[in-house]
Amino acid sequence: MELMLQRVTSRSRKYLFILLAIPVLFGLLGWFLPVGREPSLLTAEATISLGNYDHPDLNNPKNVMDLLSNAPFYEENLAGLWEETEEPITENLTIANVSDKVLQLTYTGTSGENAAEVVNAIADAFLKMDKERYEEKKAIIKGTIDSLEGETVAEEAKVDQERFLYELKSFQLNMKAASFVKRADLEEAEMSNKALSSRDRAVLGVLLGVTLAFSWMIVPELVRKQ
Repeated sequence: MELMLQRVTSRSRKYLFILLAIPVLFGLLGWFLPVGREPSLLTAEATISLGNYDHPDLNNPKNVMDLLSNAPFYEENLAGLWEETEEPITENLTIANVSDKVLQLTYTGTSGENAAEVVNAIADAFLKMDKERYEEKKAIIKGTIDSLEGETVAEEAKVDQERFLYELKSFQLNMKAASFVKRADLEEAEMSNKALSSRDRAVLGVLLGVTLAFSWMIVPELVRKQ
């Protein structure tokens, strides 16, 4: 081990200029090499949880994905945004069913702010539509329960009445409207698409250069020892 350290030290002194030059060279390359154009299009994500009130379209992930992938939804619920958007919203929107009744909406816009605003507007429009249907169903269930509880039935029909009331109240307890799991965040959208600065690339280049120089000194001696 001592002999190997002596050889490494001797080799380091012999090639000191090269050892110092490698990190500097890689640092300069990292600073001056063009990173390419900043991405002209940025993406933002919003996640929603679908409701549970036995609606055939709005509680079914596949049907909701179809709904949000077609023009009629936007023409009816986001007419202003639909007209302002140069390209159809549906071309820049991706919808994924990430788990049971949880959908992730990803929108590609001209900036992080644009992407976040549009995808949140889409989610808000859907949640508003869902809330209206939920409240309608909630009112129907409550009205039916109130009607049954206030109705006097024959003795032989009481068992069926109580069973039906139990089913309705159980359904009522489990009802829920769709909601946000996570809204799109402007800063998060911009950070996820942000390129490394010249300073960051320079530091990364220096670290890579030091690693290569160290390996150049050590690896030959390890091979020799084996």
